[in-house]
Amino acid sequence: MMSSNSDSKSVSPWTQPESTYPQTGLAVYNSITKSKVPFVPKDGNSVSWYGCGPTVYDASHMGHACNYMTFDIIRRIMEDYLNYDLNVVMNITDIDDKIIVRGRQKHLLQRYQEQQDVLTKQAVEDVESAFFSFVKEKLGALIANVSEWSAFALSTGNGKDPAFTNGDPKMTMYYSAAEAAASAIKTAHESVAAGKTGKEELAALLSASEDVVALWLDKKLGSTVTEHRIFRDLAAYWEKDFFEDMDALNVRRPNVLTRVSEFVPEIVQFVQRIIENGYAYESEGSVFFDVAAFDGKNGHFYAKLEPTAKGNQRRQEDGEGSLSVHSSSKRSHSDFALWKASKPGEPAWPSPWGSGRPGWHIECSVMASEILGPHIDMHTGGIDLAFPHHDNEMAQSEACFENHQWVSYFLHAGHLHIEGSKMSKSLKNFVTIKEALKKNTARQIRILFLLSQWDSNLYYDSNSMEGAISVERTFSNFFTNTNALLREFRLRQEDSDGTRRFQGPELELMKALNDTKGRVHAALLDSFDTPLAMRALQEIIARTNIYLQRGRASIDPQIVESVALYVTKIVRVFGLVNDGVGSSIGWGLGSVGSDGGAPVDRESIVLPVANVLSSFRDAVRDIALVGGDKKALLSLCDKVRDQDLPDLGIIIDDHGDGRALVKLADPELLRCERELREAEEDARRQKKDAQARENEVKRQLRLQKAKLSPADMFRTPEMRLLYSAWDESGLPTKDCEGADLTKSKLKKLSKEQATQDKLHSEYLKSIH
Repeated sequence: MMSSNSDSKSVSPWTQPESTYPQTGLAVYNSITKSKVPFVPKDGNSVSWYGCGPTVYDASHMGHACNYMTFDIIRRIMEDYLNYDLNVVMNITDIDDKIIVRGRQKHLLQRYQEQQDVLTKQAVEDVESAFFSFVKEKLGALIANVSEWSAFALSTGNGKDPAFTNGDPKMTMYYSAAEAAASAIKTAHESVAAGKTGKEELAALLSASEDVVALWLDKKLGSTVTEHRIFRDLAAYWEKDFFEDMDALNVRRPNVLTRVSEFVPEIVQFVQRIIENGYAYESEGSVFFDVAAFDGKNGHFYAKLEPTAKGNQRRQEDGEGSLSVHSSSKRSHSDFALWKASKPGEPAWPSPWGSGRPGWHIECSVMASEILGPHIDMHTGGIDLAFPHHDNEMAQSEACFENHQWVSYFLHAGHLHIEGSKMSKSLKNFVTIKEALKKNTARQIRILFLLSQWDSNLYYDSNSMEGAISVERTFSNFFTNTNALLREFRLRQEDSDGTRRFQGPELELMKALNDTKGRVHAALLDSFDTPLAMRALQEIIARTNIYLQRGRASIDPQIVESVALYVTKIVRVFGLVNDGVGSSIGWGLGSVGSDGGAPVDRESIVLPVANVLSSFRDAVRDIALVGGDKKALLSLCDKVRDQDLPDLGIIIDDHGDGRALVKLADPELLRCERELREAEEDARRQKKDAQARENEVKRQLRLQKAKLSPADMFRTPEMRLLYSAWDESGLPTKDCEGADLTKSKLKKLSKEQATQDKLHSEYLKSIH
């Protein structure tokens, strides 16, 4: 089935895959059709999936977390809930302009630092030269010396004047880099003048001006960097760092991981085939894809994802990279590089067209096709890659294989916004994953993504995280209460007394659970609608909590367990429980060793509790020996409940029936909650103290004011500057120039004097 007319220049053609294999009923939002369509794999239940991996040149950030956690959630739903057989392939881009530039700059800056022992006049002059070059190139300003920077800063409103930025957010970033360098240069001159020229002063100068110096060194010496190892080592370091972050976020690794550097010969062959098919041409050692030769020819369609972006020169050039050849080498600005002739200072591999390296877009096409073949069921990535990267991927792949649907389903994760602004690595508006994990747990971050539609914009800020933490607390409290209830039920379980316990309320809750299962299932089939599924889970938890309010004597734990087991099943599907944790209810606390995993270390588990009990016994014994003070015993019990046991993850929850309920929870979470309560109490106490101090200051000021007689209040030195005549009561009658005061002014002053008279009278009474 064709979704549209392939002759249309504004609507992308797409054919609905067909299969005789029974389908799950899953529908997905397909970026090609801009609509939800039935998901039908080409090969029965097996799904071929290619996901764009990272370009590894710097630390992974929350944009990466958004992308890879989003598709990890979708993968788990398909794999663990819908039981698809997935073959997930992901690439590592380890050949790229960003890696080349960053590798060269890092290498050159490190070498420059190694050549400098101390802060010298020459080092300061070098940084000044770098600064002048940077300001001229990035800010368009000619500055002859650093002292002129202050005038420039003033003229641009410290880099914030709209006339200066002209709508380009990079200008603010460039200004900040230049400002840091200018300040560092000024400090360095002062250090040299004061004779402070050690390594610390040098390091301070180079650290603050790193952005401008690295660019300057690269311009001067970048062409001399020829060792592949420099680029490979940088990529290998950040690849390892990336997977450490993914593991910390509980993101499953791909079934197959590919690296561009391992597929260069296959890339050359792929490009050669596109040339032979008439869709590419060589120019000055580079090879370009011929968009005009492809689009509309032999049933082909260019820019399926964003047809309106065809011919957008700026976006196409952004996708080519900062080291790309000039447009004069291309027949059209719409054409893009499949193979780039390498210049001095760039890694190179042999090819029929001369030494060079792969273009960015061709890398994914080749690696995906080598592993998954000429047709792929699913391709995923961030929405910012749709055009030109993903559109170019599809075009060059279909040009190579002469087919019309290299990918059936394209899924794009939405933009991530940080504190209201779209996240941008190039603008340095980003939060690294490691920074984020210092503030929140991986589970809390994953909940944030689950609460948002995967293909819509997502907002990462303090308010949204508070919402995610609140949802986590709801689940955690429910799991904790349920586990405690079931533990007690099994300990106290007795033979039946012949009384039916599963009655109307239990039947209603069971029906609500079945309704929840249907709602969650329908939501997940509806393009992975996790926000709706999460709402359904929260509602069944709320319903169960209401049921629990009936009291332990009036409930049947079996139905509560059924709810908890189902909720646990779904949160496991969502990845909120780490892979490998046992099958207990909730987050899996206390499950180590219970499922054949790591052996239990009894000493580390039992001894801390035994120590608390031993200390409690000793204290009780001491109290008993001196007469048994009831208040001291109760205080001791409170200490065990509120401090000692929570540190071990144990909650003693007092109930009105006189029986406490024992719960297990995450000790770290309990510690954080206690610290938060203590911080809030401390803040309230500080506020109260501050208010008391403020009141005392006001009281003292009032007291000082009260001492002044109403007859003298307008005769002080300050008042004599305002008035020149007074009546017998001390009320002013003329202003400083001898003019009579107006009636309204006299009325106002009279009221003030009356107020002071009352205040002064109260003061006189207080001292007699």
